[in-house]
Amino acid sequence: MRQVSPVITRSLRNLCSLRLRRTFTTRSALFSSSIDDSQFTTLGDTSDVERDQFFKYTWGTWLKNDEAEKSKRYTPFAIGGINEIIRRLRDQSSKDQSSHVVSLASLSEGKNNRIYLAELDDGSEYILRIPYPLDWSRDARKARIQSEVATMDFLRKKWGMLIPEVISWCPTADNPLEREYILMEFISPKYQSKNFENLMQSWDPMGSTVLQRATVLKVIVLLMDKILATRFSAFGSLYFTEDVSPDLQNKLPYEGEEDKELIDRWRIGPTVEKKFWQLGVHDAGVIDRGPWYTPSDYLLATATAHVTAYTNLLKDPAVASSELGSYLPTWIATYRQYATLTPALIPSDVQADSDILSPRLHHPDLNPMNVLVDRSGNDPNEPFASAYLLDWEGSAIKPFLFHGAPDFIHYRGYKIYKKEEIEDYDSLPPEQKAQIDYMIAATSNQFSFEFMIKHSFPTLINAYSPRAKLVTEPYNVAMTTDYDYHPLEITDLRETLIKSKHWSAVTDNMLVSPVNFTEEEIEKQAKDAETWELTLSKLPFYSTKGWVPQDMFEKYVKEGKLVKNDKGEYILRS
Repeated sequence: MRQVSPVITRSLRNLCSLRLRRTFTTRSALFSSSIDDSQFTTLGDTSDVERDQFFKYTWGTWLKNDEAEKSKRYTPFAIGGINEIIRRLRDQSSKDQSSHVVSLASLSEGKNNRIYLAELDDGSEYILRIPYPLDWSRDARKARIQSEVATMDFLRKKWGMLIPEVISWCPTADNPLEREYILMEFISPKYQSKNFENLMQSWDPMGSTVLQRATVLKVIVLLMDKILATRFSAFGSLYFTEDVSPDLQNKLPYEGEEDKELIDRWRIGPTVEKKFWQLGVHDAGVIDRGPWYTPSDYLLATATAHVTAYTNLLKDPAVASSELGSYLPTWIATYRQYATLTPALIPSDVQADSDILSPRLHHPDLNPMNVLVDRSGNDPNEPFASAYLLDWEGSAIKPFLFHGAPDFIHYRGYKIYKKEEIEDYDSLPPEQKAQIDYMIAATSNQFSFEFMIKHSFPTLINAYSPRAKLVTEPYNVAMTTDYDYHPLEITDLRETLIKSKHWSAVTDNMLVSPVNFTEEEIEKQAKDAETWELTLSKLPFYSTKGWVPQDMFEKYVKEGKLVKNDKGEYILRS
C-alpha cells in the first residue's frame, strides 16, 4: 500500500493555513468599483455603505430574473482580511519587511468569479479571485477550487507550463476574507520585462488572413501539447492527495513518475465538470461523480446524473406543480434514452485502450481570451515567444474522443472551403454573402486546427473524423442542455437521438443506434421542434441565457428596443 508523503502533506496544508486566523488590520485602502471610479474606505469599517457597491455585479443585465441573477453574483468579503493574508505570506517567506495592500481594484466580473487586483506598498501585484455563489453548494465550490489549484500545480511542476503561480488559496470561507478565494501572481503587460498581451487581440475569425488565424491556432495547439501529455489512469479531476478520500489516496494518477517529490503529490478524485454539480443535487453520493475507470462508465454517468437530478427535482411539490414540473418527465425519459445510446458512442472497432479513448486532461475554456502571449519574439513566423494559459476552473480528465475542438472554433455547420463552390456568389444579396463568408472562415479555421492536431498528435487525430463527430454529437448536446432557462430545450437532445437512427445508413452499418422511437413519438418531436424554433425566435440573447452586456442593455433601452412587460421582464419591441 502506497503511503502519502508526510512532507508533501504538510506543504499542502500550509496553502490553507490562513483559515486559522481571523484578525484584521485597520490600515486604509483604496478600492474601486471600476478602473475609473475610485472610492476610499477603512479596511475594518464594515458599516461603510459605499463599500457594498464594490461587491455588486454590474457588467450586465438579465432580461428576466435580473435581481435574482445578480444576487447569485454578489461577492461580499472581509476586505481587511487581505492584509492578514499578505502578512502571513511574508512571515512564511522569511522576508524582513512587512507589506500591506494600498489598493484593491475590481478588474473583471466573469462567468463564475469576481477578479480583483491587489497592489502592495512595495509595488507587488496579485490577482484575488472570489467565486460567485451562483447555484453551487459549498461542497461544489470547495471541490472546484481544490481541483483547479491542484491542476495548475500539476502542469507547472510536471511539465513546466506557463501558468500564474498560486500564492495562497482556501476552498472554504474559514479564513480572514470569510470567502473562498485564490490569490495568484498578476501577469501584467510588462511582466518580467516582457511584452504580454491577450491573444484575443490577434484573433479575428473572419477578417484576418488564413495565415494570421493559423498563427493564433498554433499557440492553442502548442498549449494542448502539455495539457494532453499525460495519459492518466482514471476519469475524473485532479486534486492534491490529501484532498481526496482515503480509498483514493493509494491509486496513482498516472504511471512512470520517477520524481519522488511528485509521485505522491496528486490523485484523481470526483469530476468537477459543471453539469455534474449544477443539476440541483448537492448531496454527496446521490450523483455519481467518479472517478471512473472505463470510458463506458463515464459516459453512462453523464446520463444517470441527469436522470437522478430531475427525478429528485420532481419530489419537490412546488416544482412538480410548476411549468417545469410538467416537462420534467420528458427530460427524464429523454436522458434514459440517451443512457441506452451511450454504449454505441464508443465505436465497436475502437479498442478500449486506444489513445482516443484514453483519459486526458481537458481545459473547458481553451480560447484566445484566456491566453496571454509575449510579443517579444523577433521571428515574424513565430511572433509569440511564450504563452500563459489562464482559468483552469472545471478542468477534468475525460476520454479524448469527447474533448472536441475548442468552442471558439467548433463548427457544426455545412462545410464550404471557397467562394467558387457557390454558384452566382457575386450576385447574392449582402446578407447571404456574409453568411457564406462566415461558413468559409469557420470551415477554414476548423480545418487548420485539425491539420495541426494531425501533425502534433497523430495517434489522436481520429477523434476528429466524420464518424467520431457523429458519435460525439449526442454527448455534446446532452452535456450542454439546461432545464433552468427554458424547458423546451430538451427538444434539441431528442432530435439528436432520433437522428442517431440514421447512423447505420451513413456508415455502412459500422455504427448502429440502439435507441428506438415510435411513429407517434417522431411526429410529436416534429411538432415540438416547430414550437421550439418559434419560441427561440422570440427569445432574444438565448445563447447567453438572457444576459446582455451592460452598455448594450442601456443602449437598447434608451433606443426603445428593449421594453418591460407586465411581469417586469425585458422583451424586444416588435
